[in-house]
Amino acid sequence: MLSDIGLTALRWNRAMTSQTPDEELRHTASTTSTLYAAMTLSIVAALCLPSAGRAQQSPRSACDKTDTMFAVTPTVPDNADALRKYERNVSGLSSDVATVMLGDSLVEAWPRELSATLGAGPVANLGVGRDRIQNTLWFIEHDREQLRKIKPTTVVVLVGTNNIYLDKPCGVMESYRKLFGEIRSLWPNGKIYSIHILPRGEQMKGAAENIGYVNSELSRRSKELGIRTIDAANVACAMTTPCANYKSDLLHLTPSGYDILTKIIRDGIGAS
Repeated sequence: MLSDIGLTALRWNRAMTSQTPDEELRHTASTTSTLYAAMTLSIVAALCLPSAGRAQQSPRSACDKTDTMFAVTPTVPDNADALRKYERNVSGLSSDVATVMLGDSLVEAWPRELSATLGAGPVANLGVGRDRIQNTLWFIEHDREQLRKIKPTTVVVLVGTNNIYLDKPCGVMESYRKLFGEIRSLWPNGKIYSIHILPRGEQMKGAAENIGYVNSELSRRSKELGIRTIDAANVACAMTTPCANYKSDLLHLTPSGYDILTKIIRDGIGAS
C-alpha cells in the first residue's frame, strides 16, 4: 500500500515539473486532493487488516493477561447515539418488567410485537446497535441504580457477534463470564438465557470456526456460567445463502428471520 502512495506521489511530481507556473497553480489543488484521498484509503485499509487477521487465529489460542483485561473491561460505546439510547431505555423502564433483553443491533431491531411475546409480563428491550459485550458491561455498570429498580424473572441475551472479529475466542468467553456474573449480581432471581452467536456471512461461513467454538463453550460451561443456552442456528436457512431470513448484509435479520428466532426463543424458554 505504501508503494502505491509512492507511485502516486511520483506521478504527481512528474506532472508538476512538466507544467507552466499558471498551470501548476491550477493543477495543485486537484492533484493534492487525489494524493490525500489515496493516502487516506491506504491507511483505512491498513487499519482494517488486523481485525481480519485476528479472526483467522485458532479458536484454541490462549489469552494472555492483556487479552483478558481487554475482554473484561467495561467500555463506553464509540458514539453518542448509543449513550442516548441507553438513557432512553432506562428512563422508560416500569417496575413491573418481567423480561429484559440485552444485546446489540439484533436485539434493538427485534419487532416489538414479537419481543412482547417472549415473557408472561412486560418486556424491556435494552438492545443497542453496535454493542460489543464490553459495551453491555459498561451499560450495566453505568446505569446500575436504575436497573436495580426492576426485578425481571427472565433475561434474554444476544450479544457477541461484534466481538468475534476483534477478540480471541478465549477473550469472548472471558467477556461473557464477566457479563453473566454482572447480570446475576444485578438480578439474582432472573434466569439468564444466552442465545448463541448467529451464523453470518456468505454461506454462513463468516468467522464460522470461532463462532462454533464460542457457542460450543457456552453450552459446555452453561452450568458454571449460570445460564441456559439457546441454539438459534435454524434461522440460517440450513447454512446457505441467499437466505430469506437475513438482510443483504448477511448479518441482520428480516421480518421472517425474527418470526423464526422468536419461536426458537419461546420454545427454549418454555422447555427450561
